[in-house]
Amino acid sequence: MNITDTALDAAPGISRRDYTEWVRGAAALAEALRYSIQPSMINDGTGIVFGDSQYEAFRRGLWSPEAYEVMVIFEALNEPAVDGLPRGAEPFAEYGGLCDKLMILHPGKYCPPHFHPRKTESYEVLMGSMEVFYGPDGVPGPDERLQVSPMPRGSEWPAGVELPKGREATYSSLTSFIRLEVGDPKFVMHRNHLHAFRCPPDSATPLVVREISTYSHEPTEAARDKEFPLDSWRTINDNVFLSDEANTGRLRTEFRP
Repeated sequence: MNITDTALDAAPGISRRDYTEWVRGAAALAEALRYSIQPSMINDGTGIVFGDSQYEAFRRGLWSPEAYEVMVIFEALNEPAVDGLPRGAEPFAEYGGLCDKLMILHPGKYCPPHFHPRKTESYEVLMGSMEVFYGPDGVPGPDERLQVSPMPRGSEWPAGVELPKGREATYSSLTSFIRLEVGDPKFVMHRNHLHAFRCPPDSATPLVVREISTYSHEPTEAARDKEFPLDSWRTINDNVFLSDEANTGRLRTEFRP
């Protein structure tokens, strides 16, 4: 049975050609900003779509400013802190290490609400503006041994922020807002704090932001066959998204024929 063009257009997913153009365009932008893109950084996990409903962003066009949860990540470094650990420190090794990423979002597009049980990260804007929405008080962990100070409270949200349709409730606990520009000091997002960010819908350029963090545990399809320094890390996912669809969508890319 032949699949009609109408049915194909309605199916969730992205064509291989559209995916390649999206990621290659982002890679060219990263290289123009002097971020060294290596072939190993470009794979089926480079372009991230947070659930089947978000593939509609490609039918509308990434430059159309509607709110969707879609982004590109180039990971230059993800190095666990295991070599030279003192004896008995293995249970705490998953909180250390170093990760260096470049994230690219088109106007109106979001990295959706989530928190990291293990990693703290910082943001440096290289192009465009970054609008960060976060919860300053943090998410209680199951076994917290330290008293953690809350993050500084930001401003109220600006008026008229469009949220991705069907995902509005997941943003309700992100009560603080800050807008970061090129040249601003690095902004630190502490472990276990809810946050999301977007490229402003009226931006003339994509948002390009460099993230430096502790080691990032991400069992995506692209990382399925990689080696882990400790076998217990194989199933750790350090990104806890508030939307169930975003959680599952983050780990794969759906390609249409």
